[in-house]
Amino acid sequence: MTFHNRSVPLTPLSTSTEPVIRNSPEALFGKKRIGTVSLPRPLIQGITDLIQENDKRLIRTDALRLYESLRSTSRIINNSDKPHTLAYGPRESIAYTAGVLPSTYAATLNVLAELSHRISDFSPNSILDFGTGPGTALWAAQEVFSDLQSYVGVDLSEDMLNIAERLQANVLPKGNIEFKRYLTAIVPNAPKPDLVISAFTLGDLPSQALQRSIVDQLWDQTGDILVLIDRGTPIGFSNIARARQWILDQYRDEVHVVAPCPHDGPCPLLYSPEAKPDSFWCHFSQRVQRPPFLMKTKHSKFHSEDSKYAYVILRRGSRPKAELKHVDKNEKNGDHDDNFSKVAFSWPRLVQPPLKKHGHVVMDVCAKEGEIQRMVIPKSQGKIPYRDARKAAWGDLFPHPSKNKVITRISKGVNNEDDIVEEKK
Repeated sequence: MTFHNRSVPLTPLSTSTEPVIRNSPEALFGKKRIGTVSLPRPLIQGITDLIQENDKRLIRTDALRLYESLRSTSRIINNSDKPHTLAYGPRESIAYTAGVLPSTYAATLNVLAELSHRISDFSPNSILDFGTGPGTALWAAQEVFSDLQSYVGVDLSEDMLNIAERLQANVLPKGNIEFKRYLTAIVPNAPKPDLVISAFTLGDLPSQALQRSIVDQLWDQTGDILVLIDRGTPIGFSNIARARQWILDQYRDEVHVVAPCPHDGPCPLLYSPEAKPDSFWCHFSQRVQRPPFLMKTKHSKFHSEDSKYAYVILRRGSRPKAELKHVDKNEKNGDHDDNFSKVAFSWPRLVQPPLKKHGHVVMDVCAKEGEIQRMVIPKSQGKIPYRDARKAAWGDLFPHPSKNKVITRISKGVNNEDDIVEEKK
């Protein structure tokens, strides 16, 4: 084969000074994803040491029994169905720590990270974790908030608290940590915890009446922000939506929802006439890297799993209202946070993964009107909105209005619990 030597003039490649179009600052601010979560090494080491001191086969057996109990709570369709219940004794507490803690830690970390991102000036000094179990939420809070000085973990199970104390001994937090079995009575004029959290506890309570009593007590204990998290099942979602409504009904303009809802009205997925919470419910997902002890407990070769959860963040005070200021494109992304922190309260949130079609993106969102709406963002709407829509993910806030008319999939929720206000009076 013969090659001919041809003289081809070389021309320099043209370079553009225009920046590559990425996600807009607004869309970046609305992102909920934090990547795959890994447990802190001291926590992994503490749990590994705990497992080594116990019968691994027995831990596996107890963990399987615990998984079945938790799965049963997602299958309740009516009040006649009763879930399996477990008392967290020594064996159950160890099995929970070895087999469930990583997923609950990941979900809690995601929610607290979103809280820190959305309200950048929120820097709590004290935290109360109700239903702390092995201290899961306290570990997550230490990762997110650097100014915490006072930690209180409350759990009815003495065995859970023993494990929590042991695991916390693996770190040296800046402040004091106290574990106890019961909530302390409120002392008039005494400072309340800045942050109160109850993660994956409401679903373990046997009745709605007890859930409501606990939620009322937690809100009374809250100095600023209350975070409630439950399993990402229809029942877990219903627990969170009802707790959210109980507080909103009682305190009206004295409280607002930070996340996930862009409104303070009744949840349309539970309280709307068209709601079907057994098939369409508000929940989200966080991926967690399985530590070696979890892979052995589950006899699994997969290095990660997805934690499904439902949640609400409530804050004292009325809902912020602000107009979006001019955004300087030359500013760094972090400089926009203060600009977006208030206006983002009205941005719709994706309640399902978006459908990315040819030339357009379909998104089902919870909107500020209190409805579940379907938005369609076509390519003709512009490069930035279209790219933001293409990059949007389940759980994100979406900052752009729809060019096309939105479709109401589920109408506003109907509030049938006004009697709560009268009871409070």
